[in-house]
Amino acid sequence: MFQTKSPLAFIATSVVTFGFLAQTVVSAPAKPQPASSDQTADRYKSLESLARGLFYLETMYVDPEKVEEKQMIQNALRGVVDHLDPHTMLMPAKAFEQMTIDTQGKFGGVGIIVSQERGKIIVVSPIEDTPAFKAGVKAGDEIIEIDGADVTKLKSSDTVDRMRGDPGSIMKLTVTRKDVKEPIRFKLEREIIKVKSVRGQMIEDTTLYARIASFQENTSDELEALIQKNNPAKLSGMVLDLRDNPGGLLDQAVAVADLFIESGIIVSTVGRDKDKVEREFARKRGTVPNFPIVVLVNGGSASASEIVAGALQDHERALLVGTTTFGKGSVQTLLSLPDGSGLKLTVARYYTPKDRSIQAKGIRPDVVVSDKNSTEREGTEQRKESDLKGHIESSDLSDIASNQGINKAIRSWPEMMQKDVQLTTGFTYLKSYSMFQRRSMNDRP
Repeated sequence: MFQTKSPLAFIATSVVTFGFLAQTVVSAPAKPQPASSDQTADRYKSLESLARGLFYLETMYVDPEKVEEKQMIQNALRGVVDHLDPHTMLMPAKAFEQMTIDTQGKFGGVGIIVSQERGKIIVVSPIEDTPAFKAGVKAGDEIIEIDGADVTKLKSSDTVDRMRGDPGSIMKLTVTRKDVKEPIRFKLEREIIKVKSVRGQMIEDTTLYARIASFQENTSDELEALIQKNNPAKLSGMVLDLRDNPGGLLDQAVAVADLFIESGIIVSTVGRDKDKVEREFARKRGTVPNFPIVVLVNGGSASASEIVAGALQDHERALLVGTTTFGKGSVQTLLSLPDGSGLKLTVARYYTPKDRSIQAKGIRPDVVVSDKNSTEREGTEQRKESDLKGHIESSDLSDIASNQGINKAIRSWPEMMQKDVQLTTGFTYLKSYSMFQRRSMNDRP
């Protein structure tokens, strides 16, 4: 999870022919203590050593093309960053631009979601109301050429880059389709594609299923709109799917949790100053009705999705079903650098409302259900935050389904959803709770 900020200051100094990049300052510490003259002298001595060493490399190294000024500066900064935690990183200009685009949830393209399967680029689905959707590109199509280039000779990342571009530009796409002998060619005009982070549908007369793929700029608004569209006053329950959600924006995680919690802490963050704890609180205004909620999580649920899951679990607002989450309990901020590159910097740890640290631990669900359709097994193959080299350390601040028509409801779902063990288990718990609640109300005198 990260926040996007612009640097408040940038300091640069030149030594002989070498430009030295100092640091990007996010915010000044409260009541800074003046450094002693000895401390100042030691600091400048270190900077002088670095500048002189780089100057010697630039002017004396045998292969001058390996010691160009710009590349040396990048390598020096990367050398510092690489010794920190795995989520702090120096990002090349292209990667930084892409991450910024991803958090906004919109880009120039034709509207195709693809996956790489055994070296083939397969269309997962065209996004509704986009050029690809309108032209007739279908799920399952295999992309074989983009603007005449054979995709088998491209990296998967290059394939995506080629499909994106300036709105109004033309892209030629060639695909093969099952049961169609000849390749199909499309001429598509790129436009601004807005990717929805929230998708959902009614999976039973009064039960809503909502999936959040990542936390982007408008995630909370999209989720609220989906709930309101389906008349929240009449909902008997909701399944909120956060599986394989890698995180995203902190403020959106807080806003999503705030939809379901009337009051109290949502998340606490602690940065460099351990005595300064920042807390985000829920507000009653805008809270949806108090219907039962089941949250689906797994080892791919990380960061912002763990904030939401942890808050709903600590407030006893939802039942968590699935497997232990990834365990990324830190906050990153994105900082732009003058050369177009960016720094993704860890600035704080976060804690659930009951002061539980998620870092390198994850959130254990109330009901553990492994996904039998994947290789994930609780505590084994799934890679977690604690497996990452250099991770920052943690410190703490269906038998029922055969009755009551639950199986009948599940059989009406699309086949892929019927085979989803975690979803069907979560739905069973949700419906069973609603039934027991109704019985309890009816038994009251």
